[in-house]
Amino acid sequence: MIIGAATGFGVGVWMQSSLVEAALFTGVGAVSALVPDLDVNGKLANKITVEKKWLILFFAAAGLLLALYSYFLLFGVKQAAGFTASVALLMLPRLFIKQRMMLFFTGALVVYVGWYINEVWIMYIGLFILFASVVSHRTWTHSIIGIILFYFVAAEITRAYPINGLLAALVLSYISHLLADMKMLPANKKGTKFFYPLWKKEF
Repeated sequence: MIIGAATGFGVGVWMQSSLVEAALFTGVGAVSALVPDLDVNGKLANKITVEKKWLILFFAAAGLLLALYSYFLLFGVKQAAGFTASVALLMLPRLFIKQRMMLFFTGALVVYVGWYINEVWIMYIGLFILFASVVSHRTWTHSIIGIILFYFVAAEITRAYPINGLLAALVLSYISHLLADMKMLPANKKGTKFFYPLWKKEF
């Protein structure tokens, strides 16, 4: 995030932008630099998704209400079916609801909102979130293909908000994350697969 913010600020200085635009590029850079890690439960993924515990709590409450309803108002086979369903609502969500699934639903919701208000750039963001939610960590979003896909998102954002330097701030900040993940830096045990999936060598 810090590297992305610095990259965005650097674009503002390089473009001789106004103070407001430089501040905007700094914020945009901080967010864009986190985008490659949407493919894992990272900071940005957790910030934009509803935490799974709330959905689990919702199903648990529904399960308890169904159990009470079945106990007091149902009889025989219907009561047994109600109890079975209530146990399923209490137990199964804990096993099957993962944060990655919540990210997928978030992406779908963003696509829908973009379609509903007729904002293509929001739809593109949602599509990228959907894509990131189904791929493995440090693969597609950490490659040249990921950069190209994000470029289309960034280009659509700048089409909606034509600010000189915004596209550079978005894309370069995204790339800064990939460079910071490279194996040549002593803090990284793994590297960046720039040419994934054609070549899985880590750099």
